[in-house]
Amino acid sequence: MWRFLGLLWVSALQTLVARLRRGPLRPSWTFGFEVVVRTLRRDWDRFELWPLARVRADLEARRFPSDAVPRVRREEGAVGAIPGEWVRPPSAPPEAEGVVLYLHGGSYLFGSPRTHADTLARVALATGRPVFAPEYPLAPEHPYPSQLQAALKVLDGLADRGVPLERVALAGESAGGNLVLAVLLALRDRAGPTVCAGAMVSPWLDLTASTPSYVRNADYDFGTREVLVTQAKLFAGEVPLGDPRVSVGFADPAGIAPVFVVAGSAELLFDECRAWAERARAAGVDVTWDEARDMPHAPIFFAAMHPEARRATDAMGRFLRRRLDAGR
Repeated sequence: MWRFLGLLWVSALQTLVARLRRGPLRPSWTFGFEVVVRTLRRDWDRFELWPLARVRADLEARRFPSDAVPRVRREEGAVGAIPGEWVRPPSAPPEAEGVVLYLHGGSYLFGSPRTHADTLARVALATGRPVFAPEYPLAPEHPYPSQLQAALKVLDGLADRGVPLERVALAGESAGGNLVLAVLLALRDRAGPTVCAGAMVSPWLDLTASTPSYVRNADYDFGTREVLVTQAKLFAGEVPLGDPRVSVGFADPAGIAPVFVVAGSAELLFDECRAWAERARAAGVDVTWDEARDMPHAPIFFAAMHPEARRATDAMGRFLRRRLDAGR
């Protein structure tokens, strides 16, 4: 925690000098927002050198933005024998009237319902529905397909609690977005009932990191192509990175449930997200595409700091609410 605060102060000084020389890095970025993105980038570079256990412990110990957390009720629980956390907004309806299954990101290597508490609260408030965030197994101890298997167990567990699939919406960011699409594809291939919708925030769809935005947006985002590829290999295990089982953006999307996709125009993953949305729409999928202007990776993380991130989060919430109300 103290190391992170030290990074924040160094980043503030560097940002001040840089802005005096060239102005804002992106047109809509305030000084404070630019400091946060710079700090996250320096943080990312540092994590590359740390053992994974240390990264996980450091993230769990941090004080992330928590503006929305006091407005919801949080409780630990398990669904389908998978532990996790329920997040319920005020006056939440019964679970049988709709649940959001939120699959957190973190390159499949780290992250938890605790590190994502503010994000989960915002999704619950935006949809007006209970949110369940499973603590799915992490790689490399549990490589692909452990996470997909856990998510499917949660869906079966929700059915056992009286929540039919058509009253479940999926949502997730980054690796969680990858997992959302993997689940949608698996449900389609079962040829049975499916969820009412999926929402993917900056989904990690191409684990080979082959699109131009990895170069074009390298100065604006807080990840690097090199580290992402390294992390992808830890998740994929023996599966090649270009295999559509792990690079789910390469799989045929035809026949999946309606999807909302949002990506930041300043992020590394932007091109793969936009290209997938176009390809899925051409394949007959009901796709709602949202471009979060000037935002880096995972715009929902910045909802407390930037109006464009709040707008994108609200748009996702409206999409999910409509689908849950309709039961698809």
